[in-house]
Amino acid sequence: MALIGTLRNKMGKIVVGAIMVTMVAFIGTDLIGNASFLGGGENPDIGEMAGETISNTQFQNKVDELSYNFAINTGRNPLQEETDQIRNQAWNALILEKVYEKQFDELGIVVTNNELVDMVQGSNISPQIMQFFADPNTGQFQKENITAFLGSLQQAPPQQRNSWIAFEQSLIPSRKLEKYANLFTKTNYVTKYEAKDEYVNQNANATIDYMYVPFLSVSDSAISVTDSELQAYLDDHESEFQREETRSMDYVVFDVVPSAADSAIVADEVMDLKQSLANANNDSSFVTINSDDPYPFITYTDDNLPAVLQGQEMGFVSEPAIVNGSYEFYKLSRKDEPAPDSVLYRVAKMKKEFFVSDETINEVYRQADLFAASAGNLEEFTRLAEEQGLDVRTANRIGKNAQRVGQIIEARTLVLWLYNDAKTGAVSEVKEVGEKYVVAAMTAEQEEGVANLEEVRNQVERKVRNEKKAASIIGNLNGIDATGVEAYATAYGEGAKTGTADFQLFSNSITGVGYAPEAIGLSFALNEEEMTRAFAIQDGVIIVKLTAKDIPADIDDYSSFALQVSRQRLGQSAMVADFPLSYFRLFVPRKIDEAVKEFAEIEDMRYKFF
Repeated sequence: MALIGTLRNKMGKIVVGAIMVTMVAFIGTDLIGNASFLGGGENPDIGEMAGETISNTQFQNKVDELSYNFAINTGRNPLQEETDQIRNQAWNALILEKVYEKQFDELGIVVTNNELVDMVQGSNISPQIMQFFADPNTGQFQKENITAFLGSLQQAPPQQRNSWIAFEQSLIPSRKLEKYANLFTKTNYVTKYEAKDEYVNQNANATIDYMYVPFLSVSDSAISVTDSELQAYLDDHESEFQREETRSMDYVVFDVVPSAADSAIVADEVMDLKQSLANANNDSSFVTINSDDPYPFITYTDDNLPAVLQGQEMGFVSEPAIVNGSYEFYKLSRKDEPAPDSVLYRVAKMKKEFFVSDETINEVYRQADLFAASAGNLEEFTRLAEEQGLDVRTANRIGKNAQRVGQIIEARTLVLWLYNDAKTGAVSEVKEVGEKYVVAAMTAEQEEGVANLEEVRNQVERKVRNEKKAASIIGNLNGIDATGVEAYATAYGEGAKTGTADFQLFSNSITGVGYAPEAIGLSFALNEEEMTRAFAIQDGVIIVKLTAKDIPADIDDYSSFALQVSRQRLGQSAMVADFPLSYFRLFVPRKIDEAVKEFAEIEDMRYKFF
């Protein structure tokens, strides 16, 4: 019976949480239905999945459900960071419901009652069941634990039995996902020729002599480029310069810190507390009530007694000192009877943190508000900041889901402004961020798609210059009549270098040259002693001469290489959902998850609201 009691306690949070799901959904619907957080009773769309619109009500109901489950499981409300995680969990839960469940239905993937029994108490126990019903002493799962628990449910109240049923139902998605993934993983066939290619890639090797002229050997000043050339290159290579939607901004920070008057008030209070502590009859009670330290009455030995108290008489009170932004001082309250190896000291610690008064907060806000009101555009923002000696900080390429902006950690209010209200050149109103006030000016906007030339100018300019350098270098080399790489290098002159390198077919770099997969591939296409003409690679121009090549002989069994190819196709696992109610995460191979979401054409507009 003790074991069953332990298991009941362990499962208590889950079963209570499960029974509250429908209540939370009802409450959430009622609250949001009456007045959304945007006001006016609106119910804006927050996204779209597989052709189905997701309203804010749907999303918020799921958030409320998971938030309540979190509170049941932890005994407290979620913190801001945890709320952000719960919103992501809610979004993933909707993807599972709206996207994956449609796939399950179309393919006829179900979990029967017999399967569910098997997952709970049969031959294929669910990992979640194994986790919760492990022996509390050994940590090992024992089937009799779940059997005993289920037997005890016959005498349990109806609510608890219904809650257990709800928990059992929460196990079904993981089994459906497992079946769905198996449709791909178990039918992922690798042919003998694909496996053989992998075998050759890993075991074929070659040795080359090369002559290499790096682009850096040609001065940039010798190569001129125009804006029209840069734009033409960008237009011809759009796929290389795709960008997510981003915003950039400059911002100034108005720190809210204690004023001299605030500090003086704390200093006066500290002196009064010092006198009161010196006269206190019960030091422990006094510091418990008045100190900002969570553990204000401490036991020390001779070895770790604070230096300021060493050699002092009982009742001594130290002078207040500022430590890490707070006043601290001590009273040597009493000394206990000597211990065998050491005398014990009871010490009262008084700590008082500095505070910011309402007057100071209001004054800092007034300064920030005046600055924001006076800066009508980016140009005025920059000028005023310079006149007032304010440090203008820059944050570039801010994503729509960014939580942090520059050195500001919790910056969602700024991101929401950038993506909802701002336009290039606009200046924000005062934003409260943590213990700071911030005023921002939007400096640039990058829509999803091809990057603006100014944003990628340095990259494009380097590529265009390198193309021109390659043409020049290749032209010079093609005018040389030589029979070996050393002869080419000698005839070319300064900037050319030669070397010998060994590599395998799966390699992508050459020692002394760098990244050059095209040179490696071409080398294996050569016959021994055959030499290429000059051609461009990433960072220069190269001529390759094959001196030796070893292609491995056929083998009878390529199964190990077939397995490697199969794993490469599927990629790593991706988390589909993470549910605090049932304490488990759902995974499928990453490439399957990416394909499912791509075909579902998921549009996520949460960034407009949170």
